[in-house]
Amino acid sequence: MMLNAQNAAQTYRMNQINSASPLDLLIMAYDAALIGCGQRDLARTTRALNVLRDALDFSYDEDIAMGFFRLYQYCADLVRKNEYDEAAGLLREMRDTWMQVKHQYQSVQSQPAPQTTAQSQAYLEMTPQLMVAG
Repeated sequence: MMLNAQNAAQTYRMNQINSASPLDLLIMAYDAALIGCGQRDLARTTRALNVLRDALDFSYDEDIAMGFFRLYQYCADLVRKNEYDEAAGLLREMRDTWMQVKHQYQSVQSQPAPQTTAQSQAYLEMTPQLMVAG
């Protein structure tokens, strides 16, 4: 019975990922990092931070991407030093900011922009690793 519940939860999660916008996928990665911090799970938190770093687009605006890269690296350093609460505070603040962006975008747009197949595939390959206990 437990296996069926786990399979159902995994199927639900995969459907969420498949239908998510790039912004929603970013927020999911923050959620995974915050869960990892809450569980004081170094491996899970590090995987989530790696997904966030890998999602950076340096070709769009190198300065902004580098700023996020440094923040993610700082958070990774914090969790390696067992300072999960401080890392979680920074990650929560960034997640909340992205949630504000999402709400503002939704108020301007009636439909979220569709994601490309390549984006979906990249997140599908990375995200399931984040959602399982580490």
